Amino acid sequence: SADANARLLFAAQPPRHAPAAGVSFGALMLPALPSGLPTHWLSRESTQSLRRWCEEEEVPLAALRCVVGRVVAVDGPTTVGPGEGGRGSTEANPYNLAEGDSYFVVHAEMVLPHRWVVM
Repeated sequence: SADANARLLFAAQPPRHAPAAGVSFGALMLPALPSGLPTHWLSRESTQSLRRWCEEEEVPLAALRCVVGRVVAVDGPTTVGPGEGGRGSTEANPYNLAEGDSYFVVHAEMVLPHRWVVM
């Protein structure tokens, strides 16, 4: 799992893995699930913070390919339960992962100069 204060590179994920907010970012440089998807996902709160920054900078959030954030906290692991996998994004499975997949939710804050580093 990611340690507090670590810098992580979060890459935009395909829309089918996005929660209701419409976008999702998964951390690279950490172990992956058997499907190749990330095990660590940027939290909804952190994604909302990134969305506000994008609005201020007039950058479409959906245009971002990846961002760098500093880890504040990590929740999990959470395991996708029976009957929750592959049904689309739900409250119980916000990243639409396969049944039995275990994942972490990363709360991260922006890294200077604008706190989020956008690539």
